[in-house]
Amino acid sequence: MIPADFDYIIIGAGVIGSSTAFYLKSALPGSRILLIDRNHTAGAGNTAKSAALYRNFFSSQTSRALAASSIKYYLGICDKIHLDPIGYLWLFSKEQWENSQKSIRQLDPMKDDFEILGRDAISGILRINSEAKGHFPDVHAGIFCHLCGSLSAMALAQHYASQFVSVGGETSFDTDIKEFILTGQDSCYAPWDDVSVEGIVDREGNKYHAKQFIIAAGAWTHELLAPIGIASGILPKKRQLFALKIENTAQLIANPTKRPAIILPAGGVYIKPILERNMIIVGCADDLGQPFLMSDPEPDVRYFHNAIEPVLNHYFPGLSDYKLSLKWAGYYDYHWPDMTPVIESVANITWVGGTSGSGIMKADAVGRIAAAVLQGMEEAVLADGTKFEVSKLTLRDRNVEKEELII
Repeated sequence: MIPADFDYIIIGAGVIGSSTAFYLKSALPGSRILLIDRNHTAGAGNTAKSAALYRNFFSSQTSRALAASSIKYYLGICDKIHLDPIGYLWLFSKEQWENSQKSIRQLDPMKDDFEILGRDAISGILRINSEAKGHFPDVHAGIFCHLCGSLSAMALAQHYASQFVSVGGETSFDTDIKEFILTGQDSCYAPWDDVSVEGIVDREGNKYHAKQFIIAAGAWTHELLAPIGIASGILPKKRQLFALKIENTAQLIANPTKRPAIILPAGGVYIKPILERNMIIVGCADDLGQPFLMSDPEPDVRYFHNAIEPVLNHYFPGLSDYKLSLKWAGYYDYHWPDMTPVIESVANITWVGGTSGSGIMKADAVGRIAAAVLQGMEEAVLADGTKFEVSKLTLRDRNVEKEELII
């Protein structure tokens, strides 16, 4: 059976695709829109493998606008997405602190809801070793970001998908798209031919036709678009997370009333505490050495022991008797070098992605902006009322700032 024609088909029901689908259908209630995903439900791909932390703390005005407006929306649905405003404690070595001063001075502690902490204040929150040794720099200062925390990434994607269905959207799960059908094949895509996407084919041989196609497939974007001659600017990078069972949370946290996510000053290592389960989740935002490829999807315990565990042992020498209980891996969809989302179109195909690890914290804004692009609008209105010029996120007319506060 060949599915009926649609006005829009969105490939990818992660948090970005589901958000885009909901806002597009809400704006165009008379349009027939199909949301497709290879998994059994929304958010079951790389969205579900995220650390699911959110923050508003960026030096880039673009990133702050996308994150702050998204967080405002999330706060309004906090129960549905299990939002927990635990905060971030971002730790800096003396050198990192001095190098970051220009960026930090651009921020407003009142508006952006953060406070600067010295060593003594940090020690009142964490049982941390602040001294430098070998590869590990000192802990000189910290910023406690209050408008930050954690949520359920899968619940967020499913919220948008269910809202999409409630306003008349259609879904097709367990549907893996393998190729695009292009017009112009008879002329070998001659330059005078008006080449566009006529349809898509899944791995079962089913064909789907639409007027417009939206790719929100995250790390699979390049794999889908490169074969039809589109350089998306988005590439996959493997990220690994490890859950540690700890017997005594007091070995990590000095003040039980504060349990923030922690960014350490060495190696991009970060910690998400789940203290009610005597657990922490640790990851590493490394760079050189991890290929921009869909490589081995399995987590590597050697990576934990070699790249993460030495950092934990240095900064938290009292953290003992922990046990590696879970491990998993997924992919960020990177747009290098600015690591800011991309929304671009060629013919009747638009791709939305390149969130570079901050898709959860920017998803609401990105969905609204993508929906505005697909309607031919020049501006999108974000959840906090901010008007955002959609061309800023294109590749052709890109206008975003370099992010200086990088984990």
